[in-house]
Amino acid sequence: MIAAMVVLTYTFVNSIEPAASPSGTTSADGPPFPTSPTSSTTTLPAELAAFMVTLDIIENQATAYGDAVDRINTDWDTRAALFAETRTAFLDLQTEIADWEIDVVAQAQDVPSILAAGHVQLLIEVSHLAPKVEDIVAGLEAPGVELRQAAVAEFQEAVQEVLDAIEAIRETARAGGATTTTTEGDGTDA
Repeated sequence: MIAAMVVLTYTFVNSIEPAASPSGTTSADGPPFPTSPTSSTTTLPAELAAFMVTLDIIENQATAYGDAVDRINTDWDTRAALFAETRTAFLDLQTEIADWEIDVVAQAQDVPSILAAGHVQLLIEVSHLAPKVEDIVAGLEAPGVELRQAAVAEFQEAVQEVLDAIEAIRETARAGGATTTTTEGDGTDA
């Protein structure tokens, strides 16, 4: 997980446009995009951009948990895994999600104040994931497939709520923290 965070941070930092120097020029050679009479570039302040990397990591992990639930459930449905293996896999995943909630999402560093309310909502949505896995296990232990299938669907809905909370934070960052730089072009496209 730490390696993934480092890779995502490195990728994000390298994709950020160079900042303008006091003289008004950038450190890159030429304009970053074809120029028209006027071009605009929107950038986020550094603290917001850094937190966007954290959100990317959280988003990737939430998606991975949704995929893991589907994979474990499919393995049980196709009998590629035994009951004990399936139950253990779900319980291990529940523990992993609970740890992730506390160690990663709740402990996110340097949450910008403009995004604090969104982060709290994200924490609330993430807190629903581990109990939903417990419901899946209860459905697995129950006769029939209805309870388990319903619990899996509810888990996926909870993952989507997490993803929606992340997108709401991004929207807040774009709306409240973005600055737009307008540059006059020479009227030609590169």
